Amino acid sequence: RCPSDDDLGWLFWCRRTQLAMAPPPPGPVAAGTPASGNLAAVGWDLSDFECGLCTEIVLDPVTLNCCGKTFCRSCLHGWLRTQAETSGVARCPAGGGCGERLPFRLPATSAMLKSFLEAVASVELERRREELDEALAALPGGFAPWQEVASTNELRAGDDAAAVVAAFAPGVVVGSFVEGRVTVKFDERLDGSAHCVNVLPHEIVPEVPRRMGFRVGQKVAAVMDLMSGDTKIVHFATRGLVCKKADTEEDRLTVQFESRADGLRTLVNVQVHEIAPSALLGGLAVGDRVTASRDLVSGTGLLVREGMRGVVLGPYSDARLIVRFDERVDGQTHAINVLPCEIRRQ
Repeated sequence: RCPSDDDLGWLFWCRRTQLAMAPPPPGPVAAGTPASGNLAAVGWDLSDFECGLCTEIVLDPVTLNCCGKTFCRSCLHGWLRTQAETSGVARCPAGGGCGERLPFRLPATSAMLKSFLEAVASVELERRREELDEALAALPGGFAPWQEVASTNELRAGDDAAAVVAAFAPGVVVGSFVEGRVTVKFDERLDGSAHCVNVLPHEIVPEVPRRMGFRVGQKVAAVMDLMSGDTKIVHFATRGLVCKKADTEEDRLTVQFESRADGLRTLVNVQVHEIAPSALLGGLAVGDRVTASRDLVSGTGLLVREGMRGVVLGPYSDARLIVRFDERVDGQTHAINVLPCEIRRQ
């Protein structure tokens, strides 16, 4: 997993710049002045931290993978928007002829560099941040610039035209180049074009927050019988598609299941622990019948003998699955987690 540099970032920076023994600056320092004897001691001033586009101190610094140059996040967003509107394809703005195509999903802000600059130039950066907030404009449908979205259906250039964007295609909101429409850069177009698409607000939905572990259009399956009160509405292992984050419930997703136990065709709001990706490790799926391919033990105790049957309930971790066996040698009834090589499909 990705490590965090929140706790060690400042110490690491100080060691790399020979400032480990120097105290931090006593207070905010205005732009264009030495940031105290600490920076001067290593021959630096704040001009060394200017953005190549606006020539001011870098705000929310983003370092590009193609050339290693660092720019303000807002400046790169402005560059992307301008290039998308004029030429359709954005390329790296760095001098020296880098010319690489620029991704519309920028790398994460450099937390270490951001913390350093906030310490030595907080007044200047706060002023710029306030100006930036005032400049942001609302978009049709309540969408925001650089918000991640997905198409709700296939998108066509006209009623009889071929589809240019597939259903549930992920993309990023760039702005609003046409009145009443939202301009989106989709990750992929069916016609191979790299240009943005101007869509109506109802043709896209916000992408599911990453913390929820799913995405719009992902194939899933119910990992348990889903109930509404005493009524079963979805059977275990029924497959479906994630449509969006639920409108009214913070911790739920809206799913279109292939069928419902009550015969209805309406969407169902589920909690994230009630579903799992339909495709699991080893090519297995929720609800698959399996047999143990070897004796399964815990410590010195035998849990399941080779050949005993069970059913896959879902993922346990990045490397294991949860299986409930029909019977266990130790007499227990709860499920166990196994490696894919420890079971085989019946």
